[in-house]
Amino acid sequence: MSLTTAQILDLAPDASSRKAGQDQAKPQKWAGLGRAGTVIWGEIKGSGASPYRTVADLAGPASKCTCPSRKFPCKHALGLMLVDASAPITEGEPPDWAAAWMKGRDSRAAAAETRAKEPAKPVDERAQAKRRQAREDRVAASLDELDLWLRDLMRRGLGAARSEPYAFWDRMAGRLVDGQAPGLARRVRALPGLIAAAPQAGAPRPEAALGLGLGRLALLLRAARRLDALAPEQAAGVRAALGYPVTAEEMAARPDQADTWAVLAHAVEEEDRLTARSVWLVGRESGALAQVIDYGTAGSPLPPTPAAGQDFCGSLAFQPGDPPLRAVFREGRAGPAAQAVLPSAASVAAARDTFAEVLARAPWLERWPVRLANVRLGRLATATGGKVAFAAGDETGSLALGADPRLPSLLAVAAGRPVDLFGLYDGYGLHPLALVAQGRLYAMPAQGAQPVLLQVA
Repeated sequence: MSLTTAQILDLAPDASSRKAGQDQAKPQKWAGLGRAGTVIWGEIKGSGASPYRTVADLAGPASKCTCPSRKFPCKHALGLMLVDASAPITEGEPPDWAAAWMKGRDSRAAAAETRAKEPAKPVDERAQAKRRQAREDRVAASLDELDLWLRDLMRRGLGAARSEPYAFWDRMAGRLVDGQAPGLARRVRALPGLIAAAPQAGAPRPEAALGLGLGRLALLLRAARRLDALAPEQAAGVRAALGYPVTAEEMAARPDQADTWAVLAHAVEEEDRLTARSVWLVGRESGALAQVIDYGTAGSPLPPTPAAGQDFCGSLAFQPGDPPLRAVFREGRAGPAAQAVLPSAASVAAARDTFAEVLARAPWLERWPVRLANVRLGRLATATGGKVAFAAGDETGSLALGADPRLPSLLAVAAGRPVDLFGLYDGYGLHPLALVAQGRLYAMPAQGAQPVLLQVA
């Protein structure tokens, strides 16, 4: 198998790596190129005395390079995969260093399978209960403090809140972090950004956005105070929104959901010195949507994951929550997509109804993935803030598209024809992530704001 150029570039950790990888994608720079199945390898001259040895498994995708880069995949791994994408590398006998890497991967996979079958170590339930109660007490104190802070804020009015400096919001967020409620802290830190945002298409006015953000905080706070009255899955969703982690024991008990999962898009965001990558998938048979999130740092790169445009044939396990969305990969393998379609896509009216149902179950949610079938993209009759506004619509209605420098490229690919569209909807605007047009899947680049789309399948 080979990955497409777009799929490989989507794996780049940042824009500079993407450009540097393209610079390494010249066959004449490489020596000893070869492949064995889905594994490719080669050597390339670098700044050191010896050439760098690079090996990659396209089925992972996964890679390793002897260069000192802390980015993953490095520019050499990207370049090697791009060389194969332009002209498949011929089969050959792997050199010792490539064979050792392949054997190591097989050994690690076997060891992980063995560990999974081993009986769990005994748990000190008393100590575990003590730690759990200590956190519950800290979170409860945080909720009390947030409740008092919100009441004081509303007594003074939104006009006064808009004049507060960033330090005012950051202090409260810091108190919530100390109280082990990082999910609430993230929402509080986002509030000053809503106030400062300029009016734009597909988004609420700044004052409305602030009121909405505070309202969601209040609803989440109220739900957190009555967890005992909620259904187990709904209570789990509230705890996740507060920032409680899901333990390995909890995930081990979750059932697998087997399907052929179409990988629609990747999205990468920076969160407090962490790199957060979301992989968006949809089951071809079940129609279930899934979001797999991984976190990485400079010293701990993101794990390999199926590329946008591939299919993951295997199982996911969904984290507790209602409605279910967050998931983790279980057993399975990535490969070429069966076909470029958007399973279970529906009309604009159906998408609105789905969003309303989701909010009825979790009204503090900020956005939700939607799939639209046979919509046309075009300009709205009015402009917002002096800028042209765009929308996606069918005979049942239309949704404004959130401002994005890649929207003109989206319209160019659609070319006035009906298309299927996947994106995140927040009640005001749809933020596209992938498009299916004429049997081809196009994805927004995972990072950067370059005004292009990537054909991935």
